[in-house]
Amino acid sequence: MESPVYRFGEFRLDPVKRELWRGDALVEVPARAFAGLLYLIEHRERAIGRTELIEALWHRSNVSDTQLFQLILRTRRLVGDEAERQQVIRTVAGFGYRWVAPTEVSYEAPSSEAASSEATSPAGEAADVASPEQPAPAAAPSPRPRGRWALAAAILAGSIGVATLWLSSERAPNAPERRAAPAYADARVAVLPFRVEAGADAAWVRFGGMDLVADRLRRAGVAVQPSEATLGLVMAAPAEADGGAARLRDGSGIELLVDGQVGRAGSAWQVALRAEAPGLPPLQSTASDGDLMAALRAASDRLLVALGRAPPSGALDAALAEVLQRARAALLADDAGQARSVLEQAPASLREDPELRLLLAQIEARQGRFDAAETLLTQLLERLDGNDDAYLRMRALIARGSARLPLDRLVEAGADFDAAIAVPGAETFVHALGDAYHGRGASLTHRHEYAAAADDLGRARVLLGQSGDALAVARVDLALALLDSMRGAFAQAGPRYEQAARQFETFGAVRPLKSALIGLQDVQFDQLQNHAALASSDRAWALGSAKGDPLLQRVLSLMRARILLACGRLRELHELLARIDAGDQAYLAASRDEERLRVLRTELALREGRDADAAREAAALPTGWLPGDADDTLRAKAALWRQRALPPTPAAPGVAIAPSAQADAGSRSGAPYRRLVEAERAARLGRAGEAERAYRQALALADADGVPFALAEVIQSYAGFLIAQGRLADAAAVGGRIGAWAADDFNCAILQLRLAHALGDPTAWQGALANARRLAGERPIPPELLLAPTSGSSAKPLKEMAESRRKQSGSGS
Repeated sequence: MESPVYRFGEFRLDPVKRELWRGDALVEVPARAFAGLLYLIEHRERAIGRTELIEALWHRSNVSDTQLFQLILRTRRLVGDEAERQQVIRTVAGFGYRWVAPTEVSYEAPSSEAASSEATSPAGEAADVASPEQPAPAAAPSPRPRGRWALAAAILAGSIGVATLWLSSERAPNAPERRAAPAYADARVAVLPFRVEAGADAAWVRFGGMDLVADRLRRAGVAVQPSEATLGLVMAAPAEADGGAARLRDGSGIELLVDGQVGRAGSAWQVALRAEAPGLPPLQSTASDGDLMAALRAASDRLLVALGRAPPSGALDAALAEVLQRARAALLADDAGQARSVLEQAPASLREDPELRLLLAQIEARQGRFDAAETLLTQLLERLDGNDDAYLRMRALIARGSARLPLDRLVEAGADFDAAIAVPGAETFVHALGDAYHGRGASLTHRHEYAAAADDLGRARVLLGQSGDALAVARVDLALALLDSMRGAFAQAGPRYEQAARQFETFGAVRPLKSALIGLQDVQFDQLQNHAALASSDRAWALGSAKGDPLLQRVLSLMRARILLACGRLRELHELLARIDAGDQAYLAASRDEERLRVLRTELALREGRDADAAREAAALPTGWLPGDADDTLRAKAALWRQRALPPTPAAPGVAIAPSAQADAGSRSGAPYRRLVEAERAARLGRAGEAERAYRQALALADADGVPFALAEVIQSYAGFLIAQGRLADAAAVGGRIGAWAADDFNCAILQLRLAHALGDPTAWQGALANARRLAGERPIPPELLLAPTSGSSAKPLKEMAESRRKQSGSGS
């Protein structure tokens, strides 16, 4: 099949070989610069906008114009152009760039040496992105608090936890080799669940055979969609007449579908494969053998030959391969317990095989036993020291790094992903390399190194897309949404979570879908979009319990509990808390979710007027501060609710009640709550001046953090203090700032009602009361606010507000 070659001046650019020649000299071109050259040439009939070019080359939008300029500058140098002359690439002022060099196009048949050029490009891209010519990244926004680690870990579980659970049925795969270039040689492939004839005594082969064939095709360099993604798309619409073929092609860009059938003929297994692509003649292969695994491999290899590919070498022992494939089939059926049982019942001679130990560790991680998984993988990697199976070592490192992330061992996890990327020949294993960049990007996200994290996740998205894994690309999009959420870019995070959720719904991928919905709920809750958060929670809850994933289930439960309280659904909240109490308490203690629950119960008891219960719960809350910024916001909230439920404790003058500015630098999201603790304590002790100073500090910190939930918490308390002081004008000025959130948040609505009542405005009071009743659910409205205020008493406070504004304007403040 002929492909275009572009000639301009003394240069020749070959897109298939990914080569740029200057006369007889090969020019070394970084991957992104090559992609930029090609994109501009292919669209030379028009000017290309900066936004379009950034999206085409980086596959994301948060790239600065400076980075693009540096890339264009480098590209111009490669083709002998200059910014002053612009004879090849012209700057279109205020818009972008255009290719202007006279260009000839010829068509040539690609040589076999170009077959795997696409697979090797990511290594070049990595070098390009890390080039010292790139400008320093802009200062990152303030990080989200590490106190939300359990929630973030649950999102990560959907993002990368399953990604490494793909199985190698071979030893280290040979480099892909192409013998021919038929029309479907570069097609993206999906292998459907097998049809097993009646009477065949190997029902597991419906999924196991499907996965073995997919894996073997992948080893030969074919872009095969992983079985999880295919199965999700097919199972999402089991009644479709075409078996889900249209859904596969539309949902993930699959071109070639492989259908398999297995049956018995006497003592022999019969395997038949049929591959079909629109507009092309079907390919068929058959094999017969007394050993089922041998028959599956033979049929796969004959299909590979028809596709112009050399079959992979280095197959596992047949008995081991069958055990692994049986366990893998159980995982595809979402039965991790059965998968574990298959491995544990394997013959003793097989149980210490590295592939079996790796799969067992991955099952441990999938069931939330991350410590056990890490131990198994550390033992495995020690055994592999000096082993020349680079592919196996790479997957073991990725698996251990993935297990360490939920344990909050970020530096060690990052070191594992670094080591996987550095494995000699890693660029040969495109999917595994994509997983490694994905994992490293996740670890960098939680270390607040956002620019580097975005680069790694961008690389992962490209690599996993090249491998044909659309579901893995969706997982990277989930990781990018988490990155946006962690750095406080809520306007981007919410839509990204929603987009990822829609992708997972398309694939029928329930576990990552729950993770995406957890992230979406968290963003909505922090933005005080309580009823939108409840709708997202209902959506996740309807998917059923995550029985095999205690981390995911408890985070879903705790998130729902917070949302039910915010929406006033107290009876349902009590039922949920009872179910949580009946669950696995070991996981609660290990993750410090017990503290989160106690804070929630303290708040619930106070809201319901159960002061004695609130005091009992609050008394058990910890009083110390954790080192650094670990769980900073959680501990600050615990101190706040403890103080609200218990009598105030005087503090000696000049003694810090909580860590001050030094601690504030670690996790700014906890700082407003710490200052609020000081303000409320001072107010309860009658130290009005001290309280005023602390309230102003808390308000400034909440403003800087920019999270509506924290800002509303501070303002509700501060405005209440001002009302109690009789400073109604100041209270109205402060409380009015959160008036817009009163349409969806009950506490903000109560503050607006309290302000209207204090100001003596009957009309505003009636509207605020109606709104509070609409949002109350099963929560009582303070009885004093149900009594109509005295009409006309608002004139003085309103005059004071006008005078205050005049003075502030005059002082320039």
